[in-house]
Amino acid sequence: MSEFWGKVHFWLTLLFMNLVFMPMFAQGMAGMLRRMSDGGANYAAATVKDTSYALSNQIIHLNTVVSIAVWLLGVSQLPFIINFFYSMARGKRVTSDNPWQATTLEWQTPTPPGHGNFKVEPIVYRGPYEYSVPGHATDFTPQNEPPAPAAR
Repeated sequence: MSEFWGKVHFWLTLLFMNLVFMPMFAQGMAGMLRRMSDGGANYAAATVKDTSYALSNQIIHLNTVVSIAVWLLGVSQLPFIINFFYSMARGKRVTSDNPWQATTLEWQTPTPPGHGNFKVEPIVYRGPYEYSVPGHATDFTPQNEPPAPAAR
């Protein structure tokens, strides 16, 4: 998948998620009920003269902001959807069974995995998150790779 479009998706989602929930937080702190179980009495009370128990028009107007932000949050998912399907159809193929150079066993299976995942039962020589093992040429050393012979 394209890293650029992944970042676009992340930042748009982060922005609009906050624009959805921060105004809701402000409304809740101002006293708006969560599910409006009173049938919207808070909205009706805002238009009458006695506003001692009503929410301000600014707090009520935040619902408009939230509604717009929700639609934009939905639209901001389009870069991910397009990126996902474009990558499935025309994306660069992974050439390695372990493209992230992870050390855990699930990344040591062949691609595609056969019946039972492993061709032979793996032997585990070390913990799953041991990086920079002394004596190894690479920074990552898979769990099922035997230890390097001791230097004499």
